[in-house]
Amino acid sequence: MTERSPQQPVISIRISEELRERLDKLKQMMELRSGGNVSTSEAAKQLLESAKDDRIEVVSLLLEPTESLLRVRKKLEERVTLSQAEWTLIAYYCTQGAESFSTTEQGQLSHESLAEMLEAFLAAYDVPRRKSRIALDWVYLQTLPTEKTEAFKDVEAYTKDDVKRVVNRTIRMLRNPAQKRRRPILAVRNLYTMLDDEKFSNIEKLNDALWPHWPPLWKVCARGHYALHRKPLREKPSAEGGDDDFEVPIQRGLPSFEEGGYRLDLVRGEGNEFAPYLRFPGALAPRYPVIGCPRIAEFRRMLELLNLEPVMEQWKGYYYTAWTGTMENEERGVSFRARENGISFSFPMDDWNAIRSLFQRAWQSPEVVGAWKALVQEYGEL
Repeated sequence: MTERSPQQPVISIRISEELRERLDKLKQMMELRSGGNVSTSEAAKQLLESAKDDRIEVVSLLLEPTESLLRVRKKLEERVTLSQAEWTLIAYYCTQGAESFSTTEQGQLSHESLAEMLEAFLAAYDVPRRKSRIALDWVYLQTLPTEKTEAFKDVEAYTKDDVKRVVNRTIRMLRNPAQKRRRPILAVRNLYTMLDDEKFSNIEKLNDALWPHWPPLWKVCARGHYALHRKPLREKPSAEGGDDDFEVPIQRGLPSFEEGGYRLDLVRGEGNEFAPYLRFPGALAPRYPVIGCPRIAEFRRMLELLNLEPVMEQWKGYYYTAWTGTMENEERGVSFRARENGISFSFPMDDWNAIRSLFQRAWQSPEVVGAWKALVQEYGEL
């Protein structure tokens, strides 16, 4: 009869709401890294073991993510040095941004933005770091498209040269229009993994390496913030009323455009918001609104990227679906459906081209370009 091992005591402690929220945020970070579920006890153990690390600062920043990111953006604009934790916060939301809206090919992060993320990783990868407790070069390569000869090495055999070679090859692939390989979306995790797990010897050198890449990083970071919190990165409006309202700058109106019997009005909203209203020809003159930066971005992408040559070609996005086909009068056309509410239209090809031309002309207007740039700063690449 074997002797039983003594049962481990179970310790139950009461924790504050603030600490519980910190543990929840740390769990989210750990789950992003591991790709699986993490228990509260595992998060608590990690919190105790890393009490002297930058990870505590990252968790604190995540408690008020919108305010934290707005402060970080102000520092970037003023070229003020960021802490490693602040760069980690950006990389965390970049990872969320890359992996959001990815259920359709049309909704995924662009090839160029993925290439920019890898450029930022390489820049930081060249900055001197203290020796990591685990071999991370193998971890970085797991997210990248590797050759067979690279896939059969021992974990400890991977070198810095291997990582740089594969990352550079992936960047070239992403920037080559002829390449049709699957987008390595998980590769965006590498920057977050490095900033979260490794310690940089000189924070100024890290800032010098990453600062030139912050505009493309920010577009993906803001996308991740919107994906998680469903709101833009925007300062809260002042709660004070009265005479202070007269100090708010007045937004200038945006131009309207007409073509083929259709009219496109761009209507200002609160803050930097504006919405296209497409007015149809005919006695009733109905208007179809496209509300919100994410829907506007996808609507424009649908107009640009739907291939009109094949008889049955489909474009499927997060908010909208469109496809080419033959109408009742045997004329070729395009059908369109909003996935949220089921509103559908079928357009003769000339009408679809007129609508596409209206949006192209609008986004060539300096007033609209400026207004759209302000929204992209708040919502990111969508």
